[in-house]
Amino acid sequence: MPVTLTADKKPVRFVTDARLDFNHSTPLRKSYVVASSYRCGSQYLCWCLWQTGLLGAPSEVLNPRSEMRVLTKRFKTSSPADYLATLIARRTSKNGVFGVKAHFHHFEAFMKDYPALLEALSPVTYIYINRSDKVAQAVSMAKALQTDWWSSRMESGPSPPLRYDGELIAKCMQELEQQDQNWRHWFERHNVTPFPVTYNDLTANAAGVVRGVVELLGVQDDEPEEVDVPPAKKQGDETNQEWIERFEQEARVSEERREADAGDVDDRVLTADAGSPRATASGHFFDRYDRLIKSLPGGTSSVTGFMASIRLRRRYDAIISQNRELLHDARVLVIGSFHGFWSLAALDAGAAHVVGVETSRGLAEAAEKNLAEHGIKSQSYQFAVRSSVFGALRTFSPEAFDVILCKGFFEQSHFSLFFRQLSRLRPKHVILDTRIGRGRGPTVRFSKGSNGAITSTPNHELITFLCESDFRWRLIDWQAMGVTDWTGVQDYATDRHRTYVLARL
Repeated sequence: MPVTLTADKKPVRFVTDARLDFNHSTPLRKSYVVASSYRCGSQYLCWCLWQTGLLGAPSEVLNPRSEMRVLTKRFKTSSPADYLATLIARRTSKNGVFGVKAHFHHFEAFMKDYPALLEALSPVTYIYINRSDKVAQAVSMAKALQTDWWSSRMESGPSPPLRYDGELIAKCMQELEQQDQNWRHWFERHNVTPFPVTYNDLTANAAGVVRGVVELLGVQDDEPEEVDVPPAKKQGDETNQEWIERFEQEARVSEERREADAGDVDDRVLTADAGSPRATASGHFFDRYDRLIKSLPGGTSSVTGFMASIRLRRRYDAIISQNRELLHDARVLVIGSFHGFWSLAALDAGAAHVVGVETSRGLAEAAEKNLAEHGIKSQSYQFAVRSSVFGALRTFSPEAFDVILCKGFFEQSHFSLFFRQLSRLRPKHVILDTRIGRGRGPTVRFSKGSNGAITSTPNHELITFLCESDFRWRLIDWQAMGVTDWTGVQDYATDRHRTYVLARL
């Protein structure tokens, strides 16, 4: 039974709250996976299943960007196996049933980290929830991307601004269709026949759907647990319907135009080599290097990679576009070149020469291949492969670089040692993109991922303290960049992530 709430305690808002853990340890008897995609009604379904007191505490515990990140920190687990074992111990109802909800890419990623997942959950039953109206589902997803409100429990304060974006909705549709397809293919490959649930059936008769799941798992005669789960409610409103109608109208107009143009010959001629970094001064970097962008890893946020691409473009605008004057004719050191993306971006912005530091030979080779395929002269770049970034930094001479570009590495480094190397290398500027924590005085907050990796999050006072003797600092003002759509970069909008420019004193 979960801990009973008292009147003086804050209400439970999130499913990761420790007060929702069962206060008993029950051996696992059976488990189930709610196979889902974004905005298909799975949050509501899991809330209904949890409410029965017979079906464990199903939620999105394999999502590394949300619940898994929070619970790993709270459980203090050091491996995927340890994390799952702790989950089962704390979220299995007294009848021995454990449930989990997962989007396919999160399920697949956890399986790679922990191949024994299904064995540990055995016997497993699969419940597949699907939403047939993909336009409505995509509109709901587009809204959630703009607000970063993925459930009614997350809503707080004034509603973030919303902007209709037909292209974003179209990309969401592609993403959702791919997620559904991946689940169907997995079921076919593993000879699994899941229990089907549709969004329409759930919204029309939730009690009937829940009763079907209870009978499917054969727990209708078990004694139910007493539970008190934060309520979930429908998030759709009149904006959803307005966007649905507008998108469908635009789709009809687009189809009519395609039919009218059928048979016409497109005689447009490319006037420049799109692979050349300075072939054209017009157009955004992302448009000119579309082929490279599409080949980059998409991370865990989406199957098609479009969500990672949106975030990467916004970060490019802040890290590269806002610093073109510093990069022009500069010798640049890029820490973590990300398949050559950041090295290419620096060269495209006018850098004279770029050195990329990589700890993986495979990544360095991929970066070299990407730059060569885009017509970049080999004498304008090189990649240094070392077992550690600090090992690479120690090999460079003072004043070898005008600009050092660091994004993503700082949180994994020893801060004082990193600044000691910056002091020795004496670059004119450092572009530092990092997560930011809170706290009085120079402080750092440590967290451990499910794979045991430790991440350090500094606060602003710590960064200014480290800069004190060698650098003056300034912030890239994301608000002043004219960003009106914070899709994918809400952490910058809420000041949980910052871009610093350090200038040598």
